[in-house]
Amino acid sequence: MILVDSGSSFEVLFYDTFKRMELSDDILIPLTYRVYGFNGIVTVPKGEVTLRVSDGEGYLDTLITFYVVDVVSPYEAIIGRPWIAGIKEVASAYHQRLRFPSYREVVEVIGDPQAARQCMQLDIQQNEERRSRQLREKNKAKEIKAGEELEKVILQAVMAYEAGEKEIL
Repeated sequence: MILVDSGSSFEVLFYDTFKRMELSDDILIPLTYRVYGFNGIVTVPKGEVTLRVSDGEGYLDTLITFYVVDVVSPYEAIIGRPWIAGIKEVASAYHQRLRFPSYREVVEVIGDPQAARQCMQLDIQQNEERRSRQLREKNKAKEIKAGEELEKVILQAVMAYEAGEKEIL
């Protein structure tokens, strides 16, 4: 499953897909910047890699530079504006189709609405689980901090009592 996203300013290959392609981390070119807004979080790419992409039928054969990110996603990759412009593609999210010229003819690729809906639902579920996990971690950190503060107050009270002070706290 590949998401064609005309709002994305780069192409993304998910690390899980990268590993399933049996590619080595040695071919990744290190990156020094972060990707903002990806799944609502800041993501540091593992690197970038340029791969030859073909449709298998001879209509499309191109090189694409992907940012490889280690993020859970229902998609294998995300194709963005650079690729769309590079092959002179016309994408319609509403109709779930893309068209591009080839040396033979204009090619049309038709998406699967049911699969797209399932991917969207899975992506929403994964984001909700991530937010829930982050909230639990944040609440746990607050509880730990409150416990530490309480321990300090109790320790001060015990020390004052042992020192013979009449008033505690």
